[in-house]
Amino acid sequence: MKTITNAALATTLLAGMFLVAVVPGAQAKSKVCSNATLSGQYSAVLTGTVNGLPFAALDIVISDGSGNISGSGTIVVNGSVMPTSFTAAYTVNADCTGSFVSSSGTTENLTISLDGRDVQFILTGTPLGPATVTGVAKTLN
Repeated sequence: MKTITNAALATTLLAGMFLVAVVPGAQAKSKVCSNATLSGQYSAVLTGTVNGLPFAALDIVISDGSGNISGSGTIVVNGSVMPTSFTAAYTVNADCTGSFVSSSGTTENLTISLDGRDVQFILTGTPLGPATVTGVAKTLN
């Protein structure tokens, strides 16, 4: 029984390798990210804590594809609602990771999908105090 299982596994692996080798488009495409990958209008939602208090934000973010972001939205900290606006500079690396620094001094690390439609980020520093905040952004284009 074990011999049949090993033979079936070997056959499946060989068939898969054959398909990757001969079927057009079956191989992974080698595309890299850059600042241009992050371009357009996004809706972003962030949640977490700042100074131990519940934090949430909903923003519209515009990225120019050249390393600049601007945005506005609403922040809620411990139940208090505040409007917000911001600018930031960003860098996207070839491996689709990146970072940005806002005009207020807040820093974040990010990952971005190859097509630039989905972004995930985590707050790495803020002048407001200790924070644990993560978020996602999706393109509106």
